[in-house]
Amino acid sequence: MKKKKVLVTFVEAGMGHIVTAQAVADALSKCGEEIEVIRENIFHSNEVLKKYEGFLINETKKASSRPLHSRFQIMSMHIIGAQNSLKFVNGCVFKKQRDLYIEELKRIKPDIIVDTYFFTAYCSVTYRNKYNPNCKVITYDPDNNVHGWWDKRVDMFIVNNPTALKEAIKVRKFDKDKVKCASFVARDIIVNDNGTKEEYRKKNNIPLNQFVVKLADGMYGRAKMRSYIYELIKSPKPMTIIAIAGKNEELLKELNELKQRVPKNINLIPYGFVENINELIRASDLFITKAGPNAVLDSVFLQTPIMINYYANNIEHTTRKVFVDDGGCGVCIKNKKKARAFVERCIDDPSILKPYIENEKTKFDKSINGSELVADLIMNNYILNKSKTKNKK
Repeated sequence: MKKKKVLVTFVEAGMGHIVTAQAVADALSKCGEEIEVIRENIFHSNEVLKKYEGFLINETKKASSRPLHSRFQIMSMHIIGAQNSLKFVNGCVFKKQRDLYIEELKRIKPDIIVDTYFFTAYCSVTYRNKYNPNCKVITYDPDNNVHGWWDKRVDMFIVNNPTALKEAIKVRKFDKDKVKCASFVARDIIVNDNGTKEEYRKKNNIPLNQFVVKLADGMYGRAKMRSYIYELIKSPKPMTIIAIAGKNEELLKELNELKQRVPKNINLIPYGFVENINELIRASDLFITKAGPNAVLDSVFLQTPIMINYYANNIEHTTRKVFVDDGGCGVCIKNKKKARAFVERCIDDPSILKPYIENEKTKFDKSINGSELVADLIMNNYILNKSKTKNKK
């Protein structure tokens, strides 16, 4: 039997879309001989698309540092109707990029396309409609809500929580038969991590008996991390601060210089972009970050309490609601002085964090692997023809 080509598309517009695509591709690769999994960032195929990916990266950076910019982006989706603006912007403003992207799809000739980003999903639907009507287009939404630019014409739209399922059907008006609910998708290094705090502190030269705060602002380090670090180093309490600058080389340079002049009670450890992020999260007592869905999920699965210090739009606001307001996995403190006061209370009384850890253990079970559930939905519906697969609650 001829293998079905399953293309999992990649795009850099923040880390969440990349790691989600990677996790789904890994799960599909374990599904058997019936499929051939193709992993490809089509944006790297030519200079025009590479430049467009650069534009998406810059827009993501702006969203992290300019809340009004991000809110305007979300609001502008609905000026002429979200689906209408999706088609206008990507079919007119970025028509050249769309057409070049579709040319690459024609080259690959996939039987199934799995997307985790709205532009790639739009291109996949256009490719299917114009050139390959037998191709199936599946979208996994890595966010915790459903915004208006997710294309409703896909063959299957997969969300990660019941609230998003209701939003997709009742608010965004997806065909209810097309929407499925899996669970949260995380990378294997997160899902399979069984290391201890002590083990990872020893391995990464982090003090064993000191309170450890980790800070990050996603891949680009553009939100509130810098100002929170400068506030935390004012504390008279002993603490270790792990600061992840990601791809922000300017910030990393500044933090390395700051490291040389922090007070003696402060141990500042700066990092750039790291692969062993699981070890640094697990080694920490508290993770301070913006409400990026991927970073927050990683911390929750690794049972490190979170402090959300910033959210740019309704996508990130929903992340705060799911994991802080409803899930009880940490706190939201958007004032840096109040954040420092909370850290100091936790240093004096670490038991403050125990309820958050317990909620992470009991409410968010990483053994329920979302990527495997997504792979099962695809296999059962389009490869093995078990089309009666139901929504998973």
